[in-house]
Amino acid sequence: MTPEPGWARRWQLTAPLAALSRPVRADWPEAAGPPAPETALAGRAIPVHLGGAAARQVDGTTCGSAVLVMLAAAGDPALAAWLETGALPAGPAGLPPELPAEPEGLDAAGRFAAAQHRVKEATARRALGPLPWPRALGTPPWTAARAARFPGVRYRVRPVDDGAAGVHGVLAAVLHATRRGLPVPLYTGGDARSGLGAAVPRHVVLAVPPPPEARHRDSAVLDVYEPSGGAVHRVPLAALVGRTRPHPALGGWTHVCVALLPVPTREPAPRCGPGPHRSDWGGRTGDRPGSGSGPCRTT
Repeated sequence: MTPEPGWARRWQLTAPLAALSRPVRADWPEAAGPPAPETALAGRAIPVHLGGAAARQVDGTTCGSAVLVMLAAAGDPALAAWLETGALPAGPAGLPPELPAEPEGLDAAGRFAAAQHRVKEATARRALGPLPWPRALGTPPWTAARAARFPGVRYRVRPVDDGAAGVHGVLAAVLHATRRGLPVPLYTGGDARSGLGAAVPRHVVLAVPPPPEARHRDSAVLDVYEPSGGAVHRVPLAALVGRTRPHPALGGWTHVCVALLPVPTREPAPRCGPGPHRSDWGGRTGDRPGSGSGPCRTT
């Protein structure tokens, strides 16, 4: 089989939208040699870089925050440019909500870390009615769905039981969304056989659209950004059903337990935070506690 042109040289977080190329990409180390066929690439990790820095979560509780930043950057050229180069947007549109109060003077790693902390603050607010979410528990799915932003869609919480018949429909919806250019956050965890702590969502990853030239665009294969390793994994959809062993694409967990599925909306993408030209991320109605899901925490 002939290797995919350009796959080993560059990976983009999402397909081009409105002819805009996203500066969120990954490169194979030069020592890795030429790319392997599609079947051999399954399970291999492709490092993701932002401005030359590894795109990793900043601590053990920001997997969800890192995923939400990458999701927003895939659909917001201004945020992507700031993460990549530090350049601030010009014009009346204002600053992306993921930017910190002092967005200048940071290196690439510092920018991604600051954006994660910004998102973490937003998703912790009003997570339990008027009460905040305990920050040690990461990001709950309902506030992740509230804060997630991508042009033309909002996100809703969908619990996943990969031992039930409906799992195939949910994973098919995830695959279909990525083929339409829409990234999809996925919560992962273990099962009750490993204890209650493993049965709830424990980590967050991001199913992302494949590169435009990828041969597996017509196959049941997902590209999954995993933030603790800062890499993209290629995973056959069937490998996510009925697992008993950990998978690196799931952050070392065995199951997908919650999907944040995109649904169309005509409303403008929300903006967040204090300061000029920003509104409150939490102002949009969306999924709330009681959605059948739990916390994210990397261990």
